[in-house]
Amino acid sequence: MDNKITPKRTIIFCVITFVLTWALVSVIPLTGMAYGAGLESMLIVSACMFMPTIGNVLTRLVTKQGFSDFKLAPKFKGNGKNYLLAYFSFIILIYLGVVVYYLLYREQFTLSGGIMYQSVSTVENLQVTQLIISIVTATVISPVTNLIPTLGEEIGWRGYLLYGLKNSCGSVKAVLFTGIIWGFWHAPMIAMGHNYGTVYSGYPVVGILLMVVFCVAIGIVESYLTLRTDSVLPAAICHSAVNGLAAIGIGFINTSEYNPLLGPTYAGIIPLIPTILFAGYLMYRIRKEDL
Repeated sequence: MDNKITPKRTIIFCVITFVLTWALVSVIPLTGMAYGAGLESMLIVSACMFMPTIGNVLTRLVTKQGFSDFKLAPKFKGNGKNYLLAYFSFIILIYLGVVVYYLLYREQFTLSGGIMYQSVSTVENLQVTQLIISIVTATVISPVTNLIPTLGEEIGWRGYLLYGLKNSCGSVKAVLFTGIIWGFWHAPMIAMGHNYGTVYSGYPVVGILLMVVFCVAIGIVESYLTLRTDSVLPAAICHSAVNGLAAIGIGFINTSEYNPLLGPTYAGIIPLIPTILFAGYLMYRIRKEDL
């Protein structure tokens, strides 16, 4: 049995994953639901995260590829540093991004709990307490709290697409193309308001393109760790941290009048700057180490 991920299998994976995901998420506008509001909508969005894994499985079945190299084995031995990097890298990068944003927009910064907590409490001390609890909790558990759904994505993106593209065009291009494809996969979600809302100049094209930049940047980190460990688990840990901490910057903002394309959430271009710089360094490492 030929287990190699060929260009044909890579294309089949992408087609299956995109069709399943976009068909599923289209249920939201077709039924009049608001994106991200209500249990049904949230369940649909959550289910979309498992479509890349389903795409992986169906591609293997359709092409008779087999399941001997699924990249699920954690391979902890000899990879302690890589797992530490997976756990802490985005915790550090996201907080650095928040600092960069508020250095540029100091007038928006507050330590009184921000608009997110002022809306649920009028007691200033309680607002600060809620902020501290949220930050500490999110920081400690974010790399593992979303691990199951992020594995749902990473088994497809890093466990299949990355290696398929690597077989075709080498590691450097594979890492970049995986991030680009991953970003465009989010297009209908972005058009419905994911990350950036629907009220901004250039909607929805600018938001989709920014999401591609976002996915390329964080995808480089995830792909580097996947190639170093030959496992998707570090990428899922990274992805979980991103999902858990991406909105942490909102806890410090004192106004609702901000541009979501710029920040303060991690999906904004300004908080992403430290990650882009780190991703550039890792691309150099990928080339140098010939991963």
